[in-house]
Amino acid sequence: MHAGEHWQQVKALFEAALEQPWAAREAFVRASGVDPAVQDEVLSLLAHEHVLQDATTDSFLEPPLADEPGPLLPPGERLGAWEIVGPLGAGGMAEVMLARRADGAWDGEAAVKVLKRGMDSAAVLARFALEQRALARLNHPHIAHLLDAGRTAAGLPYFVMELVRGRPIDQACEGLALEARLALFLQLADAVAFAHRQLLVHRDLKPSNVLVTEDGQVKLLDFGIAKALDPAEGEHTGAGPRPYTPNYASPEQVRGEPVGTLTDIYSLGVLLYVMLTGLRPYGRHATTPQEAARSVLEEEPTRPSALSPGLVSDPQWMATRKRLKGDLDNILLKALDKAPAARYPSVDAFSADVRAHLTGLPVSARAPSAGYLLSRFVLRHRAASAAAALAAVSLVVGAGVASWQAHVAGQRLEQLRGLSRDVVLRYADAVTYLPGGLVVKENLLKGLLGQLSEVEQEAGDDTEWLALLAGVYARLAQVGGDDGGVSLSKMGEARQHAEHAITLARRVLPARPDDAALSLALSQALQIRARAQRADGQPEQGLKTLEEAMALIDQRLQRLPPAEQRDLQVQRASLQIVEAQFFDQQTVASLNRPEDALALYGQAEQALRRLERDGDASLAPLLGTLLGARAITHARLGRLDASRADAEAAWQQRLRAVQAEPFHTGRRDELVTEATNAAVILMRADQPARAVLASQAAWDTVQRLAAENGPQSKWAENLPRVAQHHGRALALVGRSADALPVLDSALAYWQRQRTAKPGPHPERLWAWLGIYRAAALLGLQRRDEALTQLRQSQVILEPLSRESKGGDALLNLAESALVMAAAEPAAAPAWRQRALQHYQAADALRALNGEHLRRRDALARGEPIGL
Repeated sequence: MHAGEHWQQVKALFEAALEQPWAAREAFVRASGVDPAVQDEVLSLLAHEHVLQDATTDSFLEPPLADEPGPLLPPGERLGAWEIVGPLGAGGMAEVMLARRADGAWDGEAAVKVLKRGMDSAAVLARFALEQRALARLNHPHIAHLLDAGRTAAGLPYFVMELVRGRPIDQACEGLALEARLALFLQLADAVAFAHRQLLVHRDLKPSNVLVTEDGQVKLLDFGIAKALDPAEGEHTGAGPRPYTPNYASPEQVRGEPVGTLTDIYSLGVLLYVMLTGLRPYGRHATTPQEAARSVLEEEPTRPSALSPGLVSDPQWMATRKRLKGDLDNILLKALDKAPAARYPSVDAFSADVRAHLTGLPVSARAPSAGYLLSRFVLRHRAASAAAALAAVSLVVGAGVASWQAHVAGQRLEQLRGLSRDVVLRYADAVTYLPGGLVVKENLLKGLLGQLSEVEQEAGDDTEWLALLAGVYARLAQVGGDDGGVSLSKMGEARQHAEHAITLARRVLPARPDDAALSLALSQALQIRARAQRADGQPEQGLKTLEEAMALIDQRLQRLPPAEQRDLQVQRASLQIVEAQFFDQQTVASLNRPEDALALYGQAEQALRRLERDGDASLAPLLGTLLGARAITHARLGRLDASRADAEAAWQQRLRAVQAEPFHTGRRDELVTEATNAAVILMRADQPARAVLASQAAWDTVQRLAAENGPQSKWAENLPRVAQHHGRALALVGRSADALPVLDSALAYWQRQRTAKPGPHPERLWAWLGIYRAAALLGLQRRDEALTQLRQSQVILEPLSRESKGGDALLNLAESALVMAAAEPAAAPAWRQRALQHYQAADALRALNGEHLRRRDALARGEPIGL
């Protein structure tokens, strides 16, 4: 029998077997009467874990089968814009090839999935087309996206997908902390929820279809057996035989019943169980697909916290076993309920419970009884002082169980009180583990505001409750006004919360003069007010506000024993850092006191280092802020060595924090800020090679944050600023090909600004970045384009340089002259002389930094230098 006939028989028998009940397929194949070799191959396809699916469900990157006669597409064959490089993997029905972009439009690699010869029956072609259509509808950062599609020269259908290099999600969890594992799961859940909103059910969620890249990004693959939901049928697809992978299938899949979104929720539950324990919830001893399928129907999953230590080899499970007990146990068992109606109603609801657990809030997987709410409350406050914890508990439970039951209204208000405080005090920090979590935080806090208003109305003149509300509003102001966490458009809301906190605190402070927590809340709200006043162009008024906040803290510190001063000491240091930034004002003569700023930074650092020596690792972010701000002050004073040392210490500290908590949004944001500042300072210090290290970290991180949090986030707004510094650094070290697209993105932004807000600033920045773009073009041997760009920049800069504040424009003209010297070697001496003249003229108008001083002095010595 030749190969074509063999494959036709395999195809026909395989498709016929798929129509049989799962348990009857082996007998059906053996009774077919076809060649035993064909029977064996069909049974192999049916039994293979990755091919108990439909015609295109081979695992996306399964290693090629050893007995394949050769690749369908030889290296070098073109498929439209793509050129085949070699095989990546293969399964029963399709092959996956590595391809590279070959039309010159852009450089890149992709994965090409092509249907095998002989597998072109109507049913298989329909399934292959379904996968293609599914991918075309799914534009999501955590779903591998479709790039192209067509047919080969031999008529075989193919499609081109994003190439994902990574590890299956269960393997990627090895060695990760519990929070990091849950963060990975939430990325996956977001992708599945998005597919559901597009009316698509994946139906084959398993580790090999969920890869995690080196930078921690989840990518969902292989919609080969995805099913389109019919809106008229609700969330279920029709009944009948359908493929599945037994180890991750739902009971309804095994029984051949209708499947829908609840099927994916079940499979997500299995995946999360595996991610947290390293074991499947059942079927751990199954040796055949039949046994695995039977276990889905008959075995109840063991609570992950109750697994036998002899079964689990993951050391993280032992370390976090106690943390699994309770909420995570209940979350998983709810997702894994045999009855679809008892599971989470949606992936979003499943995710919400995981997020609630991360933040210490109650989860829906168990009834919110009084005892349960109390246990969550105590858990969240175990780090508080014993007296504060006891007071909090007494406020929740009242005078005892009898009192609790007797006062229903009081019970409801107490619960609101506890939840309101903890949503704000805990959620704002814990949510930063979650990519995209700022959207969740914003939605939760919006809902909370209505509850707070109700609590305030019912509190009346109760000073204890009003003091608590002042603290909650102060924390809301911090959450909303935190430079590391919001869109630039949200500062107004933060100011409103701060003002409300100030009003409440001042109202009750006379009755509670020894309430340290109230004083702390008032001081924090005043700090937000001061920053807002500075932003509004009232720095002197802001400084008076800071002085009031500092006096309040100092008064309370005098009344507290040293063991209870920690929070107030940290707030005092924070106030000193903000005050130092006020004294670094170049535009207000009375506040232009950089030496005073340095003294305040020193005092704050001394206090924080002392607390840090006591084992308080939570102070690292505040220390990073201090070091970064002081680096800028040193740079203003021309103390480049001190500036460089602080800047490098700041961004390296941020980098270590991100490496320790790679999914922490706040830590990543701090890295963007400090690494960008460090890159600028290092370029000024004439150390571009070190600047690139910092700018690359900032650029990579801000792009991910912008993608995760959307076009309205502060990181999307910050992309052009980071791009302009990273592009400059790349150009300075000669990485022209890398620099050009980054600079182009920054230039596009400033071009829009030139149109929207005409004026000297956007004009000069566009021209300045154009100089570095020209340098990159020269490096790519694109001289004519470079000269055009340079001349455009010079036309803009010449009139700006003749203004009274034209020092920056003169420096930019000097830079353009150095690039012109490289572009026109014959006229290079004249261009260098012109650059020297521009530097000398600029020196009369403003202080020169390290890179400009080096160039000026080298030019004065007649050295043939460039940028």
